[in-house]
Amino acid sequence: MRTHQPSTAARGLGVALGTAALTAVAAFPAGAQTAVTDLGTLPGGTTSLAYAVNNGGAVVGSSTDAAGATRPVRWSAEGRISDLGTLPGDVSGTAYNINGDGVVVGRSVGPDKAEHAVRWTPDGRITQLQGLPGSSRSRAYGVNTHGVAVGFSATPELVYKAQRWDVDGKATHLPPLPGDVASAAAKINDSGAAVGFSGTSDGKQRAVRWNADGTTVPLGGVLPGDDSSQASWINNRGAMVGNSYRAGKGYDGPFHAVRWSRSGKAVPLSPLPGDTGSAVYGINDAGVAVGFSYTPGGVFHAVRWSPDGQVTDLGTAVNGASEAYLLNNQGVTVGYLTTDQGAVHAARWSG
Repeated sequence: MRTHQPSTAARGLGVALGTAALTAVAAFPAGAQTAVTDLGTLPGGTTSLAYAVNNGGAVVGSSTDAAGATRPVRWSAEGRISDLGTLPGDVSGTAYNINGDGVVVGRSVGPDKAEHAVRWTPDGRITQLQGLPGSSRSRAYGVNTHGVAVGFSATPELVYKAQRWDVDGKATHLPPLPGDVASAAAKINDSGAAVGFSGTSDGKQRAVRWNADGTTVPLGGVLPGDDSSQASWINNRGAMVGNSYRAGKGYDGPFHAVRWSRSGKAVPLSPLPGDTGSAVYGINDAGVAVGFSYTPGGVFHAVRWSPDGQVTDLGTAVNGASEAYLLNNQGVTVGYLTTDQGAVHAARWSG
């Protein structure tokens, strides 16, 4: 789940099919095994972002098309890109997550900018997920191996309310902490535990975990000098990652990456040496986490943290900004890179 756009981005299956211009940008320095690949865009598109990758190597995200519309897309493990399509009458969308069976969740956006949470089946059928009455903004961010999805639906006043959608489409509200007014869920693991945030009336946020029965548990994780935290991912072993920050400041706050142990202890994840901020958005079942680190001047580099917290720069293979959002259990990581021409393209790091 992201509440901010990427730093350099203006941030039925088969409706359109094409082949990504896959480019192995570079291998990492001597002794490293990782290489980054530019996944390209839809035919005629200029910008793309990759948000998730499953254990089979399928990637989902968004790409502009020849008309400039942002489309929900999937890349096969071999790199072929396809437009997932939107709800009838809608004009754009984003795919945020994919499970091992190929079920995809995200949003479909109408010409009036109304956002609808949706789920795509592996054969390309799209279904709208029930939102709150009168809602003009609903998104599904996470889906587990059973096809249960989580995200949020906003009230007409744009107050976010965390939602869980069962396989049959039944919607259940995931409540905020007592006294809070807002909530949103980012990820649900295969045991049914979900993570996200609970929000106060003055705009501050607190990282939370929802147990499988829907009870809300505070995680803390607000580091000294900050006033808010969010949990962005939970793996199947119960380890969680997220971010600590100052409300309303965005990355200028700055952000500070955090990992929670299964017992709930929060541990900061260090940025690269000399950097001032970091953000983490994914952790696999082995405990490897990914996100990005950035300098005081706002130069963003995709990074990976080992289970013991050592940070590695994934952005050295490209000249421009890069961010990593998620990785699978094989360590394949996705996000974006900036091309030599200054375009933001979906990226895959492997090895």
